[in-house]
Amino acid sequence: MKNKYLSRDDAPIEDKTWDILDKTVVEAAKGVLTGRRMLHVDGPHGLGMKAVALGDPEQVSAPITSRVLPLVLISRNFALGKRDLAAFERDGMLFDTRPLIAAAVECAELEDNLVFRGADDAMGLLTGEGSQRVQLTPWTETGAAAEDIIKALTTLDSAGFHGPYCLALSPARYNLLLRRYPTGNFSELEHIKTMAMEGVFKAPALESGGIVLASGRQVASIVLGQDLTVGFIGPVGERLEFSISESLVPFILQPEGICLLEA
Repeated sequence: MKNKYLSRDDAPIEDKTWDILDKTVVEAAKGVLTGRRMLHVDGPHGLGMKAVALGDPEQVSAPITSRVLPLVLISRNFALGKRDLAAFERDGMLFDTRPLIAAAVECAELEDNLVFRGADDAMGLLTGEGSQRVQLTPWTETGAAAEDIIKALTTLDSAGFHGPYCLALSPARYNLLLRRYPTGNFSELEHIKTMAMEGVFKAPALESGGIVLASGRQVASIVLGQDLTVGFIGPVGERLEFSISESLVPFILQPEGICLLEA
């Protein structure tokens, strides 16, 4: 269903130009987003979805106020030259997409920061009360990473979360897994993928450490209102201004199914 609030029909550009804009946003965001690769995504439900309904509190007499978890709106603007767009539509000369890419990457970074750290009343993967915790060793020795991950899986298993699991690591920790074992023709990353069978991901949103997550929407998910979409704002001098926007919220149901790897 077309979103009339994005004003795309008001833009003086052709469908093939919209196609370039949409594909570029997706490609740029994929290089940044980690939360969506780890969590079940519920939606998109549309821009009009502003909150997730939560269970009513148990009250005997007083009026009952329904609880909700608000979705967060993320938006960034960018502008492209009219002459550049016209040259593309007339002669096929590809226009400079760097402003679009920069806006898409910024939105993706804001999304992952929301998924991992939460906002206001929304818990993130790092901020849910009741999460399990394992202290990481320095990983200076080959094999130390696997021992730490085994500790985290054992902790989750003891808490009643028996897998499968996925793992997100800060870039510095992830890169250490590229080392190969002295014996055998395989890396630490290949070894750990046999434990975290739902995926091992590099998460730029993590400054250090990592997260082991028991996979499944019963633990955590992302509720998506509007997916990352380009909209039209209007002319500004010799340029056309656009927006990239989305709405979402992390929905953490069982923080006990999350194990924080603390560095």
